[in-house]
Amino acid sequence: MASDETSNVSDVEKVAENKDYNPKLDFFSEQFDPLLALRTPNIVVPVINAKTYDNIYKYKSMVEGKPEQKKKPARPPEEAPIERRWLPHQLPIPSKKKRIDKNVFTRMERVVGPLEFLKKCREKRCRIKVWTRHSHDIRGYCIAYLVAFDKHWNLALEDVEEVWTRPKRRKIPALDGARFDLKFRPKVLPPPIKIVETTNKTETCSRHVGQLLLRGEHVAFIVILPDVKK
Repeated sequence: MASDETSNVSDVEKVAENKDYNPKLDFFSEQFDPLLALRTPNIVVPVINAKTYDNIYKYKSMVEGKPEQKKKPARPPEEAPIERRWLPHQLPIPSKKKRIDKNVFTRMERVVGPLEFLKKCREKRCRIKVWTRHSHDIRGYCIAYLVAFDKHWNLALEDVEEVWTRPKRRKIPALDGARFDLKFRPKVLPPPIKIVETTNKTETCSRHVGQLLLRGEHVAFIVILPDVKK
């Protein structure tokens, strides 16, 4: 009788164990669910010191017995960087560095082409005659000495004798220096203007200016007058 009772007790324990058994929590079962195992408390891992892998590729290579690739050692910082390999026709073309002129005076010494004419006038101290223009016609001319110029034909002149033509009737009266309001007296008065010739509609004026800056867009053409002083 005793043997029968012990066999019955062992059968009951086996049944109780089978009720608690869950194949999804069995690490060796085909139905094992890793997400459920993570959420279930008191789950004991069969191998506690098992090696972990960063990704599936490393785990697969371990299972299949493939050798793990060794990482290349990092280069020391003292080593020179790798230069890009270029074909001969892709190499940069050597060229001369452009000389940067700092001011107008250094640029005037290195001019070439039509501007050399102005350079000679400045060096030889020749008196030149510059015809000026306005929006639709020739305005007049200036007889002076050239002091400086640039590539835009802007001219710095001195000892200038300016002659130009203007209409008699003007919307804005010209400041000839004859009349000024007592409330407004400029510190520097404009040079006096002389009327050389008059017609029915226009009048030719002239004045002497010590220094004059003439913009290149107003220059029509230039002629050397070596023997003419005015």
